[in-house]
Amino acid sequence: MRPTMRPTMRPTMRPTMRLAGLVLLVSPVLGCSASGRVAPAPVAGPTGTVIVSNMNDHTVTLVDAATGAVRATLPTGIGPHEVAASHDGRWAAVSNYGVRGQPGRTITVIDVAAASVARTIDLMTHQRPHGMAFLPGDSLLLVTSERSQAVLVVDFRSGQLRATRATRGRASHMLAVDAMGRTLVTANIADGTVSWIAPLDTAQARVYPAARQGEGVAVSPDGARIWVGSNRDSLVVVLNAATGAPIDTLRGFGLPYRLAASPNGEMVVITDPARGEIGIFDAVSRRLRFTIKVPGDSLVSTAEVPGSPSPEGVAITSDSRWAFVTLQGRNRVATIDLLRGVIVAYAPTGVWSDGVAWSPVRGAASR
Repeated sequence: MRPTMRPTMRPTMRPTMRLAGLVLLVSPVLGCSASGRVAPAPVAGPTGTVIVSNMNDHTVTLVDAATGAVRATLPTGIGPHEVAASHDGRWAAVSNYGVRGQPGRTITVIDVAAASVARTIDLMTHQRPHGMAFLPGDSLLLVTSERSQAVLVVDFRSGQLRATRATRGRASHMLAVDAMGRTLVTANIADGTVSWIAPLDTAQARVYPAARQGEGVAVSPDGARIWVGSNRDSLVVVLNAATGAPIDTLRGFGLPYRLAASPNGEMVVITDPARGEIGIFDAVSRRLRFTIKVPGDSLVSTAEVPGSPSPEGVAITSDSRWAFVTLQGRNRVATIDLLRGVIVAYAPTGVWSDGVAWSPVRGAASR
């Protein structure tokens, strides 16, 4: 669980690396692969919009993925944590988790193309919303409620609660959904378990032992494997989603905080704020492809892990080529070339950047 929020103080930011049009022009290299080789020549870059929640500012930042320019900074509820983008990219949802002594219960809806707040969804009695995902078709939004120990199925258009699915676990924090929307998993921090749920079925959740203080979680696009990071034991366990049987245990982490599976099923990205690293793993062999050591310059006083750039939230583009990782200890978001294992650009965010999502929609020109 996160520590008490520190007073908001925006540090002086150094000039931010920009991307020129659709071509990444980065020199010197800002990251290195596991082999330490220098990144190759410029390549065509990502497009769309990166949406980042800023916990201490109670805002969300929209960044043009192609240029690194901030399109807008918008208000949210208190303590925004996670961000989810609809599959068509038109909308983004921000979970307002709240702060200590003031639990949140709302979701801020962002119109990505217009770069504006569209509305707020009130979850009423369901407090501490956190992990989110849209089901295919984008008409239903899934969100965990820690206080309710449940996943809420919300009608996205009306904002009405369609169903409440009990996780049968305490502190259900993060969730992940497979590509077809048939397998939903939550990590239950207090119990060290994961819950397997069929989102649109009334069957009781299946609960699997996983790892102590498991928080970060990912599911393979085909729904066959679950990856869970242990905050307590600094390891990642891989489970058979159908049975809960252990498949593998990966070690050598400081804090495997967030995990994301690439849409093509080939990679899993794991952020490690304790070591200031980002790991890119082969999803099938579970071997490490790249370790990216995030540079420790421009650290801010609000760093959650003192002395670390604190890579935390991670989102991957639909073509599985690019990832965006929030650097909470630098108030930035990094763009990562997943095929080369390098950071290619940074963009500014607000204070305590946390959750992140990517939309293919670019919207109006940056302003």
